[in-house]
Amino acid sequence: MRLALLALLTALALAGCGGSDTTAVGDCTIEPGTQCSGADLTGADLEGADLSAADLSNANLTDTNLSGAVLAAANLSGSQIVDADLSDADLTGANLTGAMITGTDLDGTILCGTTRTDGTIDDTSCPVTTDTTAPTSEAEVTSFDVGDLSCDDGATSATISVSWETENATAVDIALDTAAPTGYGPSGSTDVAVPCDGAPHALTITPQGDAGPGVPETESVTAG
Repeated sequence: MRLALLALLTALALAGCGGSDTTAVGDCTIEPGTQCSGADLTGADLEGADLSAADLSNANLTDTNLSGAVLAAANLSGSQIVDADLSDADLTGANLTGAMITGTDLDGTILCGTTRTDGTIDDTSCPVTTDTTAPTSEAEVTSFDVGDLSCDDGATSATISVSWETENATAVDIALDTAAPTGYGPSGSTDVAVPCDGAPHALTITPQGDAGPGVPETESVTAG
């Protein structure tokens, strides 16, 4: 009888350890596309985590273990990547503009279409095409929808909804006027903050693919 009770309690304990694969560090949910701008992930063990298209801009990644993590099209602009482990991580199409990277293990890190800290593109790890007779198709934007900008009285800024679809792209960069672009996945949607100053503002999307950047598209946005 005691053995049967012990077996039942063990089974219940194991069942309680199951459930969702989604984990969190503080207020940051570790999953693709997560929105964790400014998050403190100091010392977190995120080995092999899927953070593709995640917003980790201005995040603190000091001593963070991201070895083997998928950070394709992730926004890491302005982040602190100090004494971290990015070995074998996938940074395809990731945005590192303005990030501080020091003392970090980058052994085996995949860098393809990756925006460096100075805004230039790093294609160090892009796969080599063996079939030279078949040119790589250029990335292109097939759909770029921008919502209407409506500003409340006295508001200095308001957000608009932006959605997009592409072909042959691994990521897209979206920029307002001359601001540094933010990297996103090849298709998706986001909200963009626009000043309520009555002036027209240029919202530009640039597709990124294996053949390099495609032709950008620009929409003019003005407060209604």
